[in-house]
Amino acid sequence: MTNRQWFALHSWAGFAFAGLLLLITATGVLATLSYEIQYVSDAKYRALTEREGAVAWAELESNLAGAYPDSHLLGAQVHQQGYLAGEARLMTPQGFRFVFFDPASGELLGEGEWGQLSRYLRDIHMYLSMGTVGKYIVTSTSILLLLSLISSFYVYRKWWRGFLTAPKGLAWKKRTDWSGWHKWLGLWAWWLTAIMAVTGAWYLAERIMYDVDIDHYPAAPTITHDDAQISQPARSLTELVSAAQQARPDMDITGFFYPHRHHQVMGLVGQNGATLVRDRANRVYLDPVTSEVVSTQYASELAIVARIADTADPLHFGNFATGSVSGWLVKVIYAVFGLMLTSLVIGGMRMHYLRTQRRDPHLAKWLGITGSASIALSVAALIYTSVVFSDYGNDSTSISPRLGSLISQHR
Repeated sequence: MTNRQWFALHSWAGFAFAGLLLLITATGVLATLSYEIQYVSDAKYRALTEREGAVAWAELESNLAGAYPDSHLLGAQVHQQGYLAGEARLMTPQGFRFVFFDPASGELLGEGEWGQLSRYLRDIHMYLSMGTVGKYIVTSTSILLLLSLISSFYVYRKWWRGFLTAPKGLAWKKRTDWSGWHKWLGLWAWWLTAIMAVTGAWYLAERIMYDVDIDHYPAAPTITHDDAQISQPARSLTELVSAAQQARPDMDITGFFYPHRHHQVMGLVGQNGATLVRDRANRVYLDPVTSEVVSTQYASELAIVARIADTADPLHFGNFATGSVSGWLVKVIYAVFGLMLTSLVIGGMRMHYLRTQRRDPHLAKWLGITGSASIALSVAALIYTSVVFSDYGNDSTSISPRLGSLISQHR
């Protein structure tokens, strides 16, 4: 390809759906820091102390039993970063509730409904709150990022010389100034652009595999019970965690969900020192009625495609450092370079406008059909997400025991 062709490809990939790219990159920055934003906004999102041992699951269950005796525990999770509160999911007589707790002590810190800032940002960033169609739209933009990244090295000749030559000015109507900043920011943010493009392409491939029913991840086992067992609720969280810890003493249990049906196992997830994997890479599957171990899953034993699935999330969101300082620092680094990526999109839009303005100053000519469509889609997604993100229609109590029935067990 000639330089002109590479430039045409780069310009098209960066601007054709620039409005949508801008929404995704900007919400991606905010989604990366969403839990930290909540941390600053309200004390209930803050852990009291950074835990040094196992999560205080038994103490949490005891405290929940006393505070929510008529409710059922659906599941809970703690974050990699020790400064963040854990989140327990309850079905109460009044409906779904999040209950936030201190992972080190199990102390309850407050409650909230389904609609949180973190949920809003993740819903719009991951799939525009539009289900599978939205997922395809968002993940398909990874192709645009890949095209932009690859073509940039052909458009910007001898690019390696530009890292330390930052532009000095930025006049609003001077396209050469915008171009200088666009190149410089692109050089420094190329690594994050590559991570977002590759992991985004993986999410697209993963969505396709789900939809065409291609097995790529180990399925949870199923179990059977007799009539007497089917009439029983699941065991207490304390008993189930104890059984899981005996089966996997190497695993720091960080989350679980009670099943909705008796033929489903209960999965407990966590970390065991494996490099760059989400908590779900390590699992213990239990029979929730008998607390017997059904099977286990180790991150180190996953096939390559499954391992990629469990590595994509930590890489994409920068959610892999466990210490309070390191966890915060990695997220801030991702956010700073994410702002650079967002600025690249803005700069590309501005340069395209200045170039188009010479021929036709009308806004419609600048945006074009694809640009207008992406702007309209982005605005619609923002409005729709604002309306529906707090809705949560699940009224199932699963098969977990009523918390009030466990009070005597914890005395």
